[in-house]
Amino acid sequence: MGQHTNSIHHHGYVEDTPLNQAMPAHERLSRLDAVEILHSPDEVAQWLASTLRAAMGRSEEEVAFDDEWDQWVKYAHSGETITTGLLHGPTISVVAVPEAECRCASTPLVPVGGKKRSR
Repeated sequence: MGQHTNSIHHHGYVEDTPLNQAMPAHERLSRLDAVEILHSPDEVAQWLASTLRAAMGRSEEEVAFDDEWDQWVKYAHSGETITTGLLHGPTISVVAVPEAECRCASTPLVPVGGKKRSR
């Protein structure tokens, strides 16, 4: 079954292109290497928030993403792909990947590092 703990996990991607020019989710999986492998809904929300903050040049104190956080966790828990980004910045997405379709099974996976957000 690979190294993932659930039958669905998420791959995180950052495309240096605006949302309206970004690849569809299925193309990301086949054409890009994931920046992160995310194993839980909380990791998905944590990665989206920290990646968006970095793209904005803002800190957690400046941008909390409280409303978005709850939605991201809900969507990730449901196994959905989430795409967001900045108007004139990168497209940031997490693509839901079923275990059977994962190309990363042979690659050693490392959980998302960094500060965990308390809830």
